[in-house]
Amino acid sequence: MVIEDVLSPDTCVCRTDEGRILDDIQEAMLETIIPRKDSDWIMVVLGENAGRVGRILRRDKDRSQALVQLQREEEGRLLTLDYDAVCHYVGGTEDD
Repeated sequence: MVIEDVLSPDTCVCRTDEGRILDDIQEAMLETIIPRKDSDWIMVVLGENAGRVGRILRRDKDRSQALVQLQREEEGRLLTLDYDAVCHYVGGTEDD
């Protein structure tokens, strides 16, 4: 399922893998997906860096955290973010 539009801080419109549109989906009904490969992009969805795109460099499954390098970030600056603060990003990037 993919989020198509955010209607409010608590609701969104989603499209299923089969193409069906589901509107008025509550945030509590969603689960954040963390990419399996480090080469996949993520987007920060919570906190001061919300909306920024980057890559996971390392995961800490025991703490549910990821070490992230944001796109267009000065070299060497890394962030440790909770899994709930990031999601798999499938949109365009500067590298495209």
